[in-house]
Amino acid sequence: MIARTALRGLTPEADLLVALSRARLSAAEQDRVHDFLAERGRSLDWGRFLELACAHGVLPLVGRNLVTQRLVHSAEGRTLAPYRWIYAYAYEGNRRRNLALRDEYGKVLRGLNAAGVDYAVRKGPVLTEGVYPDPGVRRMGDLDVLLAPESLPRFVSVVGDLGYEQGHLSRNAETVVPFDRRTQLVWKVNLTNSTLPFLKPAQRDDVEVFVLDPCFNLFQPRSGRSVDPAELLARSAPATHFGEPSRMLHRVDQVVDMCVQLHVEATTLMYIELGKDLTLLKFLDLAEVIRQLTQAEVDELAARVRELDCADSVHYALHHAAHVYPDDVDAGLVARFDTGDPALLDLYGVLDDQPRRWDRDFGERLFDTRRWASLTTHSTVPGPRAVV
Repeated sequence: MIARTALRGLTPEADLLVALSRARLSAAEQDRVHDFLAERGRSLDWGRFLELACAHGVLPLVGRNLVTQRLVHSAEGRTLAPYRWIYAYAYEGNRRRNLALRDEYGKVLRGLNAAGVDYAVRKGPVLTEGVYPDPGVRRMGDLDVLLAPESLPRFVSVVGDLGYEQGHLSRNAETVVPFDRRTQLVWKVNLTNSTLPFLKPAQRDDVEVFVLDPCFNLFQPRSGRSVDPAELLARSAPATHFGEPSRMLHRVDQVVDMCVQLHVEATTLMYIELGKDLTLLKFLDLAEVIRQLTQAEVDELAARVRELDCADSVHYALHHAAHVYPDDVDAGLVARFDTGDPALLDLYGVLDDQPRRWDRDFGERLFDTRRWASLTTHSTVPGPRAVV
């Protein structure tokens, strides 16, 4: 194996993908990849490799690493891997896409600031702009913001003036179609931690739609947990996003948010059916943020997790991230949040009130792009699956 991972039994394609799915490659790592391609490049299933890179959300990052480090060429100039142009275009295209999103979402933040809306930016934008220095390596999608519920009317007014509507994109991608009454009712009654998303057709080749995703709580209603958004906003830190002054969650709260979201998505039927439950990008994001924590922040994280009673989600996320990136997520840190219940790691469907247990290990599921086909029960949540 060439990847520095605790995962075992990887196919050559998965091994190469994990090795390349890093924000930085050391000289030794570059040499290992280059030697691997020189020896085995002609025998790899490159169609399968591309499928995995896309499914795991890392094609732009992989493209950057392969192309800019010239890992696909021998010393004599011979090509070691086919389709160099795909990797180059994915990387460059993603950079242009993120810049287009930056321009649009900057307008949204400018409007929220002018209206005095109290908010904190979450998830993708914080990572894309704050963790990865290269705007081309991480694909960005929604603009996720935390709000207090009482701020929603002003939020709706601001984004409405900018052309955003709640609904799903029409088939021709030119208009937003309102959600049906059942979908609106289910979300209003059962998914009170967030609203249905606000969309605006982008009518661009590189961006199909702009999506705003406000939420009021880091926890799903059925989890039985809650944290006051006013407290999170009071603890938030000043930041700059898309060239505009804004705020982001306190770093400790950001880690909690990432772990909770990762746990929800990895174990909820809707995400499993979409194939968005397990991706290398989520584990890489978490590993990159964990790397930045000081010892004082680690201690504060432990206290915060006890306060919010969410050790199950934090342990789930860190345990699996440490399997993928053991050099970045320390085993001692994982053990600090161990709930003592190993069964937690194989459960899914709990938040759907349909608990099940996987009969295959994590590593096997991670690289099975058809794991959804083994589900014996299905999500009943209606709504915007294309933009979740």
